[in-house]
Amino acid sequence: MHTVLMIAAPIGLVAGGLALTVLLSCLLWQVLKPVRHPEWAPIVIVVLLVLAVTGVLPRSDLLNMVLAFSAVATIPLWIEGRAWRRRRPEAGRSRRRAVPAPKPLPVATGDRSYPLYPAITACLSEGRRPDHDEIRIVASRMWREGFALRFAPHAQTASFAARRLLLRATKAALAGAQ
Repeated sequence: MHTVLMIAAPIGLVAGGLALTVLLSCLLWQVLKPVRHPEWAPIVIVVLLVLAVTGVLPRSDLLNMVLAFSAVATIPLWIEGRAWRRRRPEAGRSRRRAVPAPKPLPVATGDRSYPLYPAITACLSEGRRPDHDEIRIVASRMWREGFALRFAPHAQTASFAARRLLLRATKAALAGAQ
């Protein structure tokens, strides 16, 4: 029984040290994230390490194991903290070039006695399938009103994938709730 305890004690010490290191790292991250400086977590760990080396913290095998694992964990914690700061939307506003806001889509105004999309309105109101000319007319209008800017801003013709997507969107618009 004594041999089993001699083997279980170091295993428990290592497993407990790893578990407490993960908990310490997560706790520091969650405490420092609202302050918007999670990259300071490794600095706190280094301060704890210095306090343990100078004898301010009590001597304990588990504490030494946790601080040893935490010292190793400071590197990825610091790297992820800096990456988190760069990914934040508010970060680096003065350094980044301002991205213009997207222009709102034009809204038809005025007399609405005529349908805005006559082919779509005819297919939906009559409950019929569109013919080839209606698909071609609606597809060309959809290309002019938005697909061209998205799929081929500098090209005169669309790729095969863009054409296929355009035809699917056209057929979906013309089919409605059928």
